[in-house]
Amino acid sequence: MRKKIVLICGIITVLLSFWTLYNAYSPKVGPIGNGPNYLLIWFQISILFISGVCSILLVLSSKKK
Repeated sequence: MRKKIVLICGIITVLLSFWTLYNAYSPKVGPIGNGPNYLLIWFQISILFISGVCSILLVLSSKKK
């Protein structure tokens, strides 16, 4: 049961990183000076993607008991 929860959370985290990438580059309404902070965007995307991949790999590498 715990493996399934970690696997589902890992898949959701990877999908959330792609949604963050899509949302960050979609056009928004506002003043011209309010541009996106690319360093923060790519930091969030990379942390989400790496943590999702690590949790998926953790489930796949664990042995059955």
